[in-house]
Amino acid sequence: MQKYIAFILLAIVVCSCSHKSEEPVQEKYVASFGKEKLTETELMHAIGTFAKGNDSAELADEYIDGWLTERIMYSEATKLLYDTAEINRKAMQYRRQLFSQEYCQKYIYSNVNMNVTEKEINDYYDKHLNEYVINTTYIKAHYMTISPKIVRYYEIFEKLRKSDLDSEQELGDYCDGPDKNVYFVKEWVELNDFIKLINFSGNIEPYELKYKNTLDFVHDTLHYLVKIDDYLIPGDLLPIELAKPRIIQIIMNKRRHDKYLQNKRELMNKYKSDGTIVIGNN
Repeated sequence: MQKYIAFILLAIVVCSCSHKSEEPVQEKYVASFGKEKLTETELMHAIGTFAKGNDSAELADEYIDGWLTERIMYSEATKLLYDTAEINRKAMQYRRQLFSQEYCQKYIYSNVNMNVTEKEINDYYDKHLNEYVINTTYIKAHYMTISPKIVRYYEIFEKLRKSDLDSEQELGDYCDGPDKNVYFVKEWVELNDFIKLINFSGNIEPYELKYKNTLDFVHDTLHYLVKIDDYLIPGDLLPIELAKPRIIQIIMNKRRHDKYLQNKRELMNKYKSDGTIVIGNN
């Protein structure tokens, strides 16, 4: 089927580039079940316009198979299931949920203020410090890679030791040849991720960072000189810059929920007042 589908996809692309005929043309379909047909246009819309080559054919095959399976199962179900009251109840419940979600998105949540101030973020962080105690190690660092052929590298290593994260320009000028490069990791990163980044095969325990902040090792064709400039160990607080995206999301969710509750109360009072809602039958 894939060759057939690939041909269809190519044909659609070619036809889309040609002039439209003045006479209405009945659209071709790629599959049918009874009187229901899956047209080429519907198929292309379903699998998207970005799939290429064999991917397009595979996606088309999968979609057609799913389209047919859904209708086969539905057809058999309608023949064997006679008591559909529960299905109808679930369908109505699902319909209500879809309408409610669409209503909330368009008419409630769209009116929520999306701007979160730094003060709001800091206030939330300060009030929930116990939620931001970390259980992993984070570091900031900078490191150099040099050629292993440089035997007398101690001057270079000393230059690195005396530098810090603000020495980017100075070290950049210092590493002006092809045999020296310098890299800065100024954002907090998990220690394990940093170890992978620098291809270090050893192990660094968090407590070691208190008295050892440099590494000196060779991996493949590069000699690594590393300085860890700052660190956070388990039990420390997650830096607010790392917590910030999550805090913004929490604040926004609360705003949406509060707006939802406000709207719900207003509508509840409205429908009680006009007699639409009656609680009890007294």
